[in-house]
This record gives sequence, C-alpha cells and structure tokens, in this order.
Amino acid sequence: MAKYVLAADYTLMTDYRNVPLATFFSCIPTDYWQSRLVFRILADQPKLDAQGRPIRVPYGLRKVEASLVRAFGREDVVIADPRDVDRYIDDETEVVGLHSMDPLGLGPVSMSFTMGGVLTPYTKAKFLELVKRVQRPNRKYKVVLGGPGAWHFDYRQEMQASLGIDHIVHGEVDHLVPEIFDRIVNDSAPPVMRFTNATAPTVDQIPKILGPTMHAMNEVMRGCGRGCEFCEVTLRRPRYFPFDYIGDEIAVNTKVGQSSIQLHSDDIFLYNLENWKTMEPNEDAVKDLFRFVMAQPGVSHCYPTHGTISAAVTNPGLIRDISEIVHAGPDKWVGIQSGIETGSPALSRAVLHRKAAPFTAEEWPDLVVEGTQILNRNYWYPAFTIILGLPGETPEDAWMTVDLLDRMEQIPNSHFITAPLTFVPIGVLRGEEFYNIDEMIDESRFNVAYRAWRHVLLEIDKDLWQLTRLPAPTRALVVATGRIGGRYILGIMHRYARRMGFRIRAPAKTRRQAEGHTLSFPAA
Repeated sequence: MAKYVLAADYTLMTDYRNVPLATFFSCIPTDYWQSRLVFRILADQPKLDAQGRPIRVPYGLRKVEASLVRAFGREDVVIADPRDVDRYIDDETEVVGLHSMDPLGLGPVSMSFTMGGVLTPYTKAKFLELVKRVQRPNRKYKVVLGGPGAWHFDYRQEMQASLGIDHIVHGEVDHLVPEIFDRIVNDSAPPVMRFTNATAPTVDQIPKILGPTMHAMNEVMRGCGRGCEFCEVTLRRPRYFPFDYIGDEIAVNTKVGQSSIQLHSDDIFLYNLENWKTMEPNEDAVKDLFRFVMAQPGVSHCYPTHGTISAAVTNPGLIRDISEIVHAGPDKWVGIQSGIETGSPALSRAVLHRKAAPFTAEEWPDLVVEGTQILNRNYWYPAFTIILGLPGETPEDAWMTVDLLDRMEQIPNSHFITAPLTFVPIGVLRGEEFYNIDEMIDESRFNVAYRAWRHVLLEIDKDLWQLTRLPAPTRALVVATGRIGGRYILGIMHRYARRMGFRIRAPAKTRRQAEGHTLSFPAA
C-alpha cells in the first residue's frame, strides 16, 4: 500500500460520455428523481486500469502526484477510484490528499442550480461521500484538502472539523507538495496553509504530469491580468509553458488514445502576450502554439478552455487562422468558455475592468454580439457565463443583460450557450455577501436566468445531436435526456415565476425588436 493516497470525488472522475459542456450537470440537485436520472445517464463510470485505478484524472491532481513521485518514488503514491478509496488506506498510509472543485456546493453554477444552496448539488453530495470513505476510527493518517474549491472552507469554517479534514491548502504549491506533506506527517503544519504569488512556482518548478488527464487537458499558461474583480485567477501572475514542456505532457494523453487535446489557460489569447497596454493578442505566438499542438503525433484536434471575446473582435483574422490550423468546420467546432457576465456598460466598467480591452466598457454589449458572430463564422462554439447579483447591479443593469441576450439570439445561424451564475465573493471581492437567490431575486434578474436557460434548451434541441460524438443509440439517449432535463428546469422556473408574481418578458422575434424598438412587455 502507498504512504500517500490521492483522490477526487466522482463528479471530477467521470468524463460525462465526452458530451461537450456536460460537466455542468455535476451541479444539478440530487433532490429530484428527474435530476437523479439525468446524472445517472450522463455521468458514466470512471475508466479504470487493470489494477482498478482511474486512467484519467483531474489535471491538478496529476500535478500533486508528479510532485510526490519525484520526491518519494512511484511506489509511495497512488491515485484511487473514489468509489473504493478506502481499500488503499492501511497502517502504512500517512496522508490522504483530496482534490476539490466544488466541495460544499458554493460554486457559482451550483448556487444557481440549487436555488442558492437550498438544494444539494451532486458536487457536494459526492464530495461528502468521498470524505466519509476516507475516515476511520482512531486513524493515524492525516487528511488534507486542496484544489480550486479550498476557498469554500473560508466561508464554512466549521465544516473542516466536522468533516474530519486535518489540513486545508490554498494557493499554487506544485513545487511545495513534498514539503507540505512532510510537515503534515511531522505534526508541524497548521490546520490552514495559505500560499500567495510570493511563493508561486516558476515554470521550471512545475513538474510534468505522469498520467492521462480528464478530457486530455494540458496546461499552456497560468494567470490573466484583465482584472475582473470577481475572478480568482486574475490574481495570479502570468506564466507561459514552453513548447517542449507542452509537447511532453500532450504525449502522455495521446499515448492512451486521446486525440482531442484541451488547452488549458485562463485566457488563451494572452499566451506570450507582449502588449499589456492594449492587451491585443500576440498573434504569431498564439498561432504557433496551435500549430505545434496539431503537429504532435496522435493529435487530431485541439481547443482552448477559456478566452475573452474582445480578442475575437480585435483580431478576427486570428480566429480564422486558428480555425484553419485545427481544421475546424461544420462537423468539427472549436469549443471555448468565455464570460459575458453582464450586458451593462456601467457594471462592465466597475467590475470587469480590462475585459473589453483594447475597447471601452461602453462598447461591451456590442463587442459580445460582434465577437459571437466572428466566432460562429469560423466554427467556434462559445459557452458564455452570466453573473446574477454582481455588487452594485441594479434592475436596469439586469434588463440590459436580457436585451443583450435578445440581440445575440438574432444573430443568423448563431451557436452559443449561456450559463447563468450567481455572484460568489472570490477574487478581490472576497468578503462581499453571497448573492442569495431566494432573498435577492427580483423580476429583472429572474428574467436574466430564465432567458439564459431557455437559450440552453434551444441549443440542446438544435445542436446537441450534431455536437455529440457517440454511437447513435447512446447519442439519442443523451440528447433525449438533455431535452427532458432542460424542459424540466424550465418548468420549475415557470412555476417559480408564478409563485413570485414575476412576469416573463417574451423574447424578441426580430432584430428590430432586439435593438429596442419594441417597448411592450408581453408574457412568454
């Protein structure tokens, strides 16, 4: 048995049948039979090797594994299947390390799906299952938690002790993991450890992954710099991984047959950025990155995790060229996650800061519309986030977001989805109040959420079949599940609106209406 047992909860170990963006379904509530059916169908079991260990693992957990193996050797480190993690724990175990994303259901998507935490999302339920599995009476080993979800315990501090978590680690510690584990074993580590940019690793200090990652994720850069106040990653200093590093990690994923590579960054268009004043992309560097990845043996496609839509408007030729490099087309779309957050220029100026750069905050709604057109024209499929309850948001701001959705839906042959998130106080806004849906929702913000989810359902009906690469019977089951689940959520929202006395503004039917020439307020 290993001295160091690592694990992540079930929602982070399933690939959701490789359905694009189906990972969002990890945040649906466990409280209804319909949602339980949807999760059971979409969240297929983790793929295991001959020893019963997960083949593909969250990227962040692979970094912890690599750091420990480099310091202590392969035999002392194991990543376990969350469903039977307890079989790896014995008298030799010294530390059990848990990787978290949304451990207490406080993440923006979960808070939106669960009425502000009134219900229980699968992310929380499966994390609690995992924590329960790693506890034993009179245990001598220590339980430590890290990962992007560690901040939850700043807001629910009492949960650390009640769940039996001995230590929580905040920050980038790729290079410090062995030291941290040593301190934990020797009882010289505090219950909460925080690491900042002052101790953040350089690229040379970050170990390369040793095994395949979920969705063939490979990191190409860290940090951002656009300064959105609600965002945690913008606080990190930018670092860029060189091609040889990226190539070695890609080879780990292609070795097991993963040919579609996910390039992780906080904003792909900032790779090797040179002009921090205008934030216009370094076109040559970004294109060279995609060319390099596509040239790697076994790679047939690649796509970025995140990017800012203003870059598409600044450099439409860059989007076109990347599409050519990755062979994008009607049957091969490039997915990307991007934040709209609001349709209000005033909120954009106050909270989003340089998200519109090199344009102004006043141009933000126009940038979103034009950027969506440019992306779609080049076979890019954006998944946009919208945040309800940003500090200082007024009903007028919220209606501007509804107006923006109207305009986006009038783009000919448009393809995008919109995920409404509730404001969560992270980034420089730590300490602000969570957006509580039950207490703070009003007619304008409800309409934002309703219109966003209505559009998701439209996209499921229109695009999910062609975007899902599965055998026809399985694809039909997944599409049917998505349609049923989407309509179920929309039905809940209709009933909620009636109970609260909210009117639902009908979507614009023409571009003229979307641009504000219709002042009526009919019910949908």
